[in-house]
Amino acid sequence: MSPSLNTIVPLHVQQRVYRALPAPAWRVVRDVGRGSTSLQAAARDLRLERMRRAAADRVEGPVTAVRYRGERFLARPVDTFSASAVLAANAAFVADALDGAGIRYLVVDAPVNGRRVLAVAEHDRAAAWAALDAAARRDPAYRQQVHPRGNERSRRLSRPAGRVPAGDAYTVFRVLAAPGAAEALCGPELGCVLEFWRVLAEDQPDDHTTGEPLAAGSWVAPRRNPWVDALPSTIGEPARWDVDGVSRPALPVLTPRHAYDVDFPVDVVYTWVDGSDPAWRERKAAVHSAVGLGELNEFASNESRFLSRDELRYSLRSLDMYAGWVRHVYLVTDDQVPPWLDTDNPRLTVVSHRELFGDRGRLPTFNSHAIESQLHHVEGLSDHFLYLNDDFFFGRPVRPRLFFEGNGIAHFFPSTAKLGLGPTGAFDRPVMSGGKNNRELLFKAFDRTVTNKFKHAPNALLKDVLAEMEERFPEQFAETAGHQFRHPGDLSVVSAFHHHYAYLAGRAVEGRIRYLYADIAAPETARRLERLLERRDVDTFCLNDHDTSGVDPLEQQHMLHGFLSRYFPLRSSFEKSES
Repeated sequence: MSPSLNTIVPLHVQQRVYRALPAPAWRVVRDVGRGSTSLQAAARDLRLERMRRAAADRVEGPVTAVRYRGERFLARPVDTFSASAVLAANAAFVADALDGAGIRYLVVDAPVNGRRVLAVAEHDRAAAWAALDAAARRDPAYRQQVHPRGNERSRRLSRPAGRVPAGDAYTVFRVLAAPGAAEALCGPELGCVLEFWRVLAEDQPDDHTTGEPLAAGSWVAPRRNPWVDALPSTIGEPARWDVDGVSRPALPVLTPRHAYDVDFPVDVVYTWVDGSDPAWRERKAAVHSAVGLGELNEFASNESRFLSRDELRYSLRSLDMYAGWVRHVYLVTDDQVPPWLDTDNPRLTVVSHRELFGDRGRLPTFNSHAIESQLHHVEGLSDHFLYLNDDFFFGRPVRPRLFFEGNGIAHFFPSTAKLGLGPTGAFDRPVMSGGKNNRELLFKAFDRTVTNKFKHAPNALLKDVLAEMEERFPEQFAETAGHQFRHPGDLSVVSAFHHHYAYLAGRAVEGRIRYLYADIAAPETARRLERLLERRDVDTFCLNDHDTSGVDPLEQQHMLHGFLSRYFPLRSSFEKSES
């Protein structure tokens, strides 16, 4: 793994050099330290090409060499990619190798969109690694120790026999990449975890690990898992679980459905607009003139709110790649459809504003608050759903438990940003005025004060809670739905009001999410996105535009498409084949 500048040169030394050197010279020093100069990039590419050529005759099928999280790997080029399929394939690779060698194993866990965990007895350690080495002889695969203080460097399987790996748990994985790409699509995070369980040589009347007596021959887990700390030898034959469509030997629990599992349907709703459509712009201009420019906050109808940079295409790719458990996608539009969208996809429904609003509100509308206040009226929508703007993206495999609990309550993600203390005013930004209006209603309903905004992340929503809110506050919902542009009297229903209301009603709790928010017009965004591309280490990210002037719009467009096409390079199931 390439060392960073901070690991080579202490920070205080960097600061002294920074103060002593002119800015251009410092940038050269910094880029060399980061390994981001063109010469260093060319040298890395040359090493990758040598690696690919050296392996080409030793593996079956096409192979390439890529960088991922500071390491170099042999990778299989693929035309399609989904995390769930890769998780299943890596688990099958390990299980089939163990089956082929006659080695007993048990499935310990197989969570939705999570790494499958297999257990092998400690005394079968050497035989298990020999079986995996043999399976990987012509198929490049890797192992990486799962370490409590962070994962270690990866090692290629099928190497000449040597010391048997001694750790408690390893992830076994193959690396995949888009054709011609220098970056990998996945690595150890989608591997199959292989654990080595300690086998008791004698009876333990009171095992200190489990708190129950264990007979000789019992298996003791090396790490925590959702199910058991030990498998008593008196339990008998293993159970059989259906894991990715294959019956596998597994822990003999009552059912593989854990109380905490989210196994109810979850849909996704997007709202989308093509601000370059002449007919739509004509409708907007007519309504804008009728409303009167002087009555609107500058952020109520600013162009960036309606600008489409093809983000929806890449957001749907991210959903296909990293959230394949989503049941159905609803796209809410003003009778607009992207030309590349496959509307025949059975998992997709396009919903017009006319269908959404029915006899409520006022159309045409250019007010996202108004549109969002009606989302629970989408016909066929599941009781639990996620609402995404088209500039939200899944950044790595996510599980439904990131957004909901197994008992059905939702998660929300508070921000450290606060609502202002003053009353709602015409000069408030719409996000502020909406939050203040929410706060007033919540105080009247629950005698509680709310103070925070929320992160720019997917909103986990409950349809019955939204219906209850509309029934409880019909005038405020009707007023919001009737404003054709963002208005100081609006509620921000799905991005804030729902979360606070559901929490106070006992239907939601605070969740934790690793996310990135970036203003694409900020000068530092390009550097942040390059790091994100290298690490792929956030659950979700949002690429937003505040109409700032830090970066030229054409440069923004180039940066955004360059990044998104590398992060999500493969066409999703929602795109036409010719697009």
